[in-house]
Amino acid sequence: MIEYVFEDLCTHCGKCEEVCPTNTFDLRADGVPVIARQEECHTCYLCEAHCPADALYVGPLRTPQPIGREAILALGVLGNFRRAVGFDRHEPGSYCYAGQEDSRYAPEGSRIQRSPNSPDAAIYASLAIARERGLVDVSQRQPIRDEIVL
Repeated sequence: MIEYVFEDLCTHCGKCEEVCPTNTFDLRADGVPVIARQEECHTCYLCEAHCPADALYVGPLRTPQPIGREAILALGVLGNFRRAVGFDRHEPGSYCYAGQEDSRYAPEGSRIQRSPNSPDAAIYASLAIARERGLVDVSQRQPIRDEIVL
């Protein structure tokens, strides 16, 4: 769930408000996003992935977990999600595997490729971050599909 906006890092681009599927943000007159409807957040991480300034912190849980600025900075997680899904590279590649519909980036004859733009990229990257933070026990995992890699 969206937890914190670092106003001093924000570039006022409005991308977070633009990509949010649940209209969680309002933009102030100066362009800084305000978490207006936190309960609407689906924890999809799209705002964090698209934020070029790493000015947003989305917590891994779907319930509010109030956390302060210094605690977030101490975690050292700002920008991790965006980098994990490849949005910092402006090229295909992430934790997520996509199917034939995104094959324009895949090697010829390939059926599976890596793409940060696939619909499941946010889900897989969220799982990877949750695993890194010790919130997911992967010792008993059983992949649903062979192409899912955590």
